[in-house]
Amino acid sequence: MPRILGLAISFLLVCGRDVGATSLTQDCSGGTFLVAAAVVAGSAVYDIATAPASARRYNRRHLAIVPVLDPRHGSYGLSVSLSFGRTSRAGARAGAGAAPTRKSPTTAVILSLASTAGPTLAGVAIGNDAGAKLFLGGLIIGPSVGHLYAGQFARGLGTIVLRGAGTALGLYSIVDCFSD
Repeated sequence: MPRILGLAISFLLVCGRDVGATSLTQDCSGGTFLVAAAVVAGSAVYDIATAPASARRYNRRHLAIVPVLDPRHGSYGLSVSLSFGRTSRAGARAGAGAAPTRKSPTTAVILSLASTAGPTLAGVAIGNDAGAKLFLGGLIIGPSVGHLYAGQFARGLGTIVLRGAGTALGLYSIVDCFSD
C-alpha cells in the first residue's frame, strides 16, 4: 500500500503539472485536472476492490478481550482470544462473548460501494452547491468506509487524504479558467 500511495502522489506532482503553464491555476487545458481525476477515481476503485481483503486481514490478526460472567458458578473475569484465521471452537463453546467479532468481507465491500454511490448519486440529483459537496464527500470518503469498518484506519485515512489532495489539486488547477 505505501508503494501505491507514493506512486499516486508522484503521478500527481510530476504528471499533473502542464509543461507550458506558469502555475497550476493557469492550466486551462485541463491536463492537471484530468490527471488528478484519474488518481482520485483509480484510488476509489482500488479501495472498493480491496475492502474485502482488509476485512480478511482483520479477521486473521484480531485480538479480542471480552468480559465473561458465569452465573451458574458465580465466577467472572476476562477472556482473551486471538484469531489465527480460523473460527475458534473453544470460543464457540465458551459462549458468544468469548469469540472475537469477525468482519465480513461482503459487508466491507457493500459499505464502500454504498458510501460512495449513495452520496455521489444524491449529489448529482440535487445539483446545487450542497449537491456538489455531497458528491465530493461521497467520492473522497466513501470508498474508504469498508477499510475503516475492517479496522484498517491508517489505510482508510491515507487514501481519504490522497483523494482529498487529488481533488483539491484538480479543482485548484481549473478554478481561474471559469472566472470572467
